[in-house]
Amino acid sequence: MIVGILAAGIILGGLTAGAVYFSKKNDQSKLKKENIPQRLGILNDVPLDSLLTKLNTALDDGYINQVKQRLLEENPKLTEDEFEWRLFELKRYFLLTNILKKAPMFSEKVDEVWHGMILFTQKYQTFSKRYLGKMIHHTPNTSQRPEPQERAFFDWVFSQLFTITEFSWKTWGSFFRHPLDTVILNDFREQPKAWLMEKYFKVTEENFEIVEYLVIQMKQQLLEAERMQQKDKKGSFKKQETFGEMTQLSMMMVFFSYYYFDDYWTYAKAYAGAEASKYTSGCSTAVFCGFASDGDGGGKGGHGHGDHGGSHCSSGSTCSSCGSGCGSS
Repeated sequence: MIVGILAAGIILGGLTAGAVYFSKKNDQSKLKKENIPQRLGILNDVPLDSLLTKLNTALDDGYINQVKQRLLEENPKLTEDEFEWRLFELKRYFLLTNILKKAPMFSEKVDEVWHGMILFTQKYQTFSKRYLGKMIHHTPNTSQRPEPQERAFFDWVFSQLFTITEFSWKTWGSFFRHPLDTVILNDFREQPKAWLMEKYFKVTEENFEIVEYLVIQMKQQLLEAERMQQKDKKGSFKKQETFGEMTQLSMMMVFFSYYYFDDYWTYAKAYAGAEASKYTSGCSTAVFCGFASDGDGGGKGGHGHGDHGGSHCSSGSTCSSCGSGCGSS
């Protein structure tokens, strides 16, 4: 009997170890740098080509190789493939710094590469001036206070511009967990385009087209949400079955944020926690590391309406210092 139990235990242990091995092997295969989407995974018809060209021109290959070698030496478990994936997400983040007045950083892994770049002070300054025309400052998070509405706006903008890969979901933390600020939604519903562009975004000759695009996108989604609510009080959405384009989820986010802010997660979890959540560990490991600014100051709101406040957590989610929220799907 004892021998049988021991044998069963050995077999079970072997199967478990094998499952873990193949799971890790499968994860690593997905992290191969050759699997990184082209053009930073920018969605079709999104007018980001000019900013992407400027970013690529500003980033010197020799500089990035120095950053990579330093991080690989300091982190023996970090593979070259994972570094390239982190750099991929950092480049997307740098595009956001050219668009948003205040760009929050919600990923420790991506932030680590950013810090690695800053350590090469002169080269980082050169990159910043070539790309943005001025220094891209990294202001660390010191309050440890959740910023769910800032995270929600980040998610919405991100989903309008890029495909959301499995690595994106794991690295930035779960998307669409928090409702958009109702003050922001009311602004986009009622205010003119020029006013919105000036309040919520940086506006330059180079990024004018993409900023205008984002404002129009939000206005269109709010109009669609209103039409949808007139037909069906709870809306009509499809579950996200795969990673990739998630503008449909951003539409869901706008709808439930606008009409059901306090019960947002009660409704949104049926869609936001769909197929993508099966490939994550559940509670996000992302943190609110700080934000990027060009030294001019200014923000974009990011606080709830009425008594919601900036630290409001929607029903069904759990606040944490990560700013992206944790909760079961």
